[in-house]
Amino acid sequence: MAAETTNVENVARALKQVAEDGNKFMNNDSAAREKLVASARELVLAAETPVESLLWNIWALPTRTVAARIAVDLKIFETAVENGGCPKSNEDLAAVTGASPMLVKRISRACVSMGMLVEQGPDLYVPNRMTKLLATKEYAAGIIFCFDITQLSFAKLPAYLRSTSLQNPENALDGPFQYATDSPSAFTWLIQHPDVFEAFHGYVHALRQHLPSWTDMYPVQSRLVEGLKPDGDASALVDVGGGTGQILQDFCNDVPQYAGRLILQEIPEVIAAAAGRGVGADGRIELQTHDFFTPQPIRGARAYFMRSVLHDWPDEQCRKILAQLKDAMEPGYSKILISDCVVSDQQAAWQHISLDLYMMAQVSSRERTEREWRALIDGCGLEVTGIYNKGDGNEGLIEVIKSA
Repeated sequence: MAAETTNVENVARALKQVAEDGNKFMNNDSAAREKLVASARELVLAAETPVESLLWNIWALPTRTVAARIAVDLKIFETAVENGGCPKSNEDLAAVTGASPMLVKRISRACVSMGMLVEQGPDLYVPNRMTKLLATKEYAAGIIFCFDITQLSFAKLPAYLRSTSLQNPENALDGPFQYATDSPSAFTWLIQHPDVFEAFHGYVHALRQHLPSWTDMYPVQSRLVEGLKPDGDASALVDVGGGTGQILQDFCNDVPQYAGRLILQEIPEVIAAAAGRGVGADGRIELQTHDFFTPQPIRGARAYFMRSVLHDWPDEQCRKILAQLKDAMEPGYSKILISDCVVSDQQAAWQHISLDLYMMAQVSSRERTEREWRALIDGCGLEVTGIYNKGDGNEGLIEVIKSA
């Protein structure tokens, strides 16, 4: 078989795009950095042969995932930054956990290949920016959560799909996660594994700090603050399934002029976690135990906000959640605000594609395109009145009202 070669024209085209995006970045174009990253990835794909690309995906990527998870257990990142980040040997990195220096060597060099650590010399390591990030508990938590729960169902996902004659998962109670584990759902599994449960909430909070806020996309002043009824339930912004309250805490800081009630609704275990983090201690945020499949107790609120809630559920369950909110809404006043991914119909962002497969494996759900969102919402007798986005691959904000 002849040796494979790359397509020179494709490489030239990709190089030109990298140069253009690089020049814009160097000239302080605020949007150029993300474009430069994307074009640099396209250059690598153009320059690689198909076999090189294949081996990268089936060799490098899976082993990087497990190596990063083991590195967290070995405390490689937090040890590397100690003592001002002075160079450390395999023995130095191993000492804190009593691990085998040979094991540390094998995992450390994998971390070097991922840019998570710098190899200053043979078996001698120093930290870089990524090391310092991962030495922080909240960012290492992302590795813990994304490995510990997803690898369970990812490992069995092909077999599950074969068992269904390759049908798209739509059953929230009998999907890939149930096939792979003895747990009735990923949510139940998380509650039964408090270390991963804690990692999830820490990771989500840390990640959100690097993404555009929904208040940066949505005209809060004109759509929520102006015309706000001052008293009772009508003044409320309700964060439905709002985790441990970070969204409402940020809202307090970003929109101090909002004078209405702020209510966090979650299941008991998450409300307890929120209270443990001090959410609601000053009385500004109210904590309320609520199952969003049951009637909404706050009637006629200004807004019912949901971030990354509906992407956790197939359409059948989403319709039930939306029906409870629809029944509580005041026409012409109340809004549902859905903060979730809005996937492009073509050339979808890698972040959205990745999350889509996460949702398939964990909860038999998916990320939705604009057409899919509109079909779901319209089918509930609700109306989409605006979709707001900021930046490729980020979450969007969908405004919904009760149809007349």
